[in-house]
Amino acid sequence: MEQMKVNQIIVVTDGRSNVGGNPIIAAKEAVGNNIIVSAIGIVEKLEEDEGPIEEVQNIAASGGGEWELTYIENLSTTLHMLTQRTVNKTINTVVNKQLKELIGAELDEIRPKRRNKFVEYIENVSDEIHIKCCILLDCSGSMKSKISKARESIIDLMNSLKGRKGKSEVAVIAFPGPKTEMTNIVNDFTDDIEYIKDEICNIRTNGTTPTAPAIYKAIELFSGRASKSNDIIEEEPLLEDSIV
Repeated sequence: MEQMKVNQIIVVTDGRSNVGGNPIIAAKEAVGNNIIVSAIGIVEKLEEDEGPIEEVQNIAASGGGEWELTYIENLSTTLHMLTQRTVNKTINTVVNKQLKELIGAELDEIRPKRRNKFVEYIENVSDEIHIKCCILLDCSGSMKSKISKARESIIDLMNSLKGRKGKSEVAVIAFPGPKTEMTNIVNDFTDDIEYIKDEICNIRTNGTTPTAPAIYKAIELFSGRASKSNDIIEEEPLLEDSIV
């Protein structure tokens, strides 16, 4: 069986998109390319405008992913949590599909004693799955006081993924880019922490919030490096005969 793979985009932003198109439509296009889109909204202690929060929710809903709100000091934990939730959700979806075909029931319909065997299997697979994660980092003017912590959070995510058995690759796209550019590929997919450290030190904040162009740029990055199928999950059976 070929190794399972999850392709995921995580949008990290502290505000609503205000240039470059609709990120909800962009997230739908990502799903069409077998890429999950999740979103994290960085909030202040007092949030008066719920518009950015609603957009974060809608991006994740359209992208088939997860969403979360967090304070900037908790971004590191939130990034790791969201990545793991996406992996588990993906595996559960495939397991439920195959269980339905094999025994006519989904995981939560199986008696607890027998279910434990499947839960243990899912936990083992989640540690071995190939993760390709593209972080889209809002670098608009409002992120100026938060960008240092955001950089640290990306490195923390890389360190947490390093302990996994499966391959973990992270790419970073800043939006907007320098000067008049809407996006900037900070680094392509890599598992080299030191390389990412060097590259993200060059991130600077300025300008507007072009979230949709960043999502489209991430789709291009995935399609340029992925196999022809570019699937999130390989179509070969996930469950072993001994478990069923």
